[in-house]
Amino acid sequence: MTLTEALQIKEHYLQPQDLRAMAYCEKRWQEEGRPLTRWGVVNFIERMLRELQHNGIGYPKVLLLRKKEIVGRRFTIREPGEEQDSDGRCPCVGGYFANGTICPCPKGEPHREQFRKLGMNV
Repeated sequence: MTLTEALQIKEHYLQPQDLRAMAYCEKRWQEEGRPLTRWGVVNFIERMLRELQHNGIGYPKVLLLRKKEIVGRRFTIREPGEEQDSDGRCPCVGGYFANGTICPCPKGEPHREQFRKLGMNV
């Protein structure tokens, strides 16, 4: 799993300078052992915001957004294979996760189909 996957960042929406900054963050994230705990990620993002600012690179605004969402519990980081609870049930509600993304389980399929009809790729 990469940092962009863990934070569910879609790279095709980023500007070229943001892609360079994210590549730097990916490298540093791997060096630090890929933290996935809530506060581990918050602290990592905060360090990256400071490092990028200090180096004059500038940071992708989505990193600050994710940090605020994680602190405010509006976004949770899921580890690979954490799509289901321990008892086998999906943790989504009506096909959506708490952060607003569509769940990959069968309950999310009607929502994906709706977006496809509108011409969106999901």
